[in-house]
Amino acid sequence: MKKQNIKLRLPGSLYERILADLRRPHAFAYERVGFAFGSAITISGTTTLITLNKYQPVADDHYIEDSSVGAKIGSDAIRSAMQHVWDHNCCAFHVHFHNHRGQPWPSGDDKAGLPPVVSSLANAKPGQPHGILILSKDSFFASVQIAREQHLLIPEIISAVKYPMVIQFPEAKKPVNAILQRQSFLGERSTAIFAHLRVALVGLGGGGSHIVQQLAHLGVKHFTLFDFDQIEDSNLNRLIGGRFADLKGKLSKTEIAKRLILGINPKADITIVNSRWQEAPEQLQICDVAFGGVDTYNDRSQLEAECRRYLIPLIDIGMDVHQTKEGYHISGQVILSTPTQACMRCMGFINEDKLAKEAAKYGNVGGRPQVVWPNGLLASSAIGVFTDLVTGWTCQQDRLVYLAYDGNTGQVKDHIRLQYLEKECTHYSLEQVGAPKFNKL
Repeated sequence: MKKQNIKLRLPGSLYERILADLRRPHAFAYERVGFAFGSAITISGTTTLITLNKYQPVADDHYIEDSSVGAKIGSDAIRSAMQHVWDHNCCAFHVHFHNHRGQPWPSGDDKAGLPPVVSSLANAKPGQPHGILILSKDSFFASVQIAREQHLLIPEIISAVKYPMVIQFPEAKKPVNAILQRQSFLGERSTAIFAHLRVALVGLGGGGSHIVQQLAHLGVKHFTLFDFDQIEDSNLNRLIGGRFADLKGKLSKTEIAKRLILGINPKADITIVNSRWQEAPEQLQICDVAFGGVDTYNDRSQLEAECRRYLIPLIDIGMDVHQTKEGYHISGQVILSTPTQACMRCMGFINEDKLAKEAAKYGNVGGRPQVVWPNGLLASSAIGVFTDLVTGWTCQQDRLVYLAYDGNTGQVKDHIRLQYLEKECTHYSLEQVGAPKFNKL
């Protein structure tokens, strides 16, 4: 039987709401309880991805006074959660809070009292995964029952998708890694975080090839590479890892990137998709962070929508050379699209006018001038954003990222639009999170 891997994600705004609710005092209960709901998909028969998007506190009058436990809830609270599961054909997690830092673990009362609650939820919808989610001040514990298995499974990774992310995985013995010792200032967990995350790269041209190289040096171990193109002679002025000999063999950009990664880390785990990501969306959905190196606004819009649905932070980079009366000008951007925070439409980078003009030129866009150094600078900036996003080493909170690059002056700075942005997104709602559901008419 194949090992079942589980990934559990919840948006940062929901995470903060749950924490705030569970910290509220109750008239007699020592702690509060709630239920989180979401959807799940199984990918390739081995990975279950669970995304949570709703939370329901237990009503004050559904608690039972019992000083022997932290909180005891009555049958009405469980029936209410079961009814929600039934009505919405969703998965459900019993949620509570342990008031400390570090990874929480189930108490003796949790181990005795919560599995029957999970079984009740499974009775409402046996085909959905259900489980337990325990929050601490800065971490998680979860266990999940899938398809009526007798024992609960521990997810391989749990993440609250915010800036910075809150990431938890089964703790392993800390590896002694002399290669990465000079970046220990990123945090004692940074090496393990890089080793556990799966990172998608959509587009492996000038920018993507720089990003691949730097991620490998950083210690990222799991890669999923998307590109349908082969190397051409015009790529050699900017494709990192590309060789003149590759032209004769018409090597794919994914194979060039794979060779580059393995040259740095021979033990890297690499999945190659020699097509557009839309032809293998499940390979994108299981990734924890994505980099976008696509060329068009339409491609960016589609990629961002998919990443938002499956709670994947997307770091987009791009550059352009355009001619003005004064001569040529190089510009570029690095944008972080974090689910529930401002998206590329909120930032004004994508809009209907740009999409319409681009569609009108479809099939006749011609060649685009490209050079190596702006791609390298933008890629390095994107890697800096990624590193802080997943480790939080700079201690910045809820940061919005829209960096504007002026290639003629060599300056990278916050785009002026950031001064006027609302942090919350108005284009993608929490209701859209998770696998789409279709109703028969």
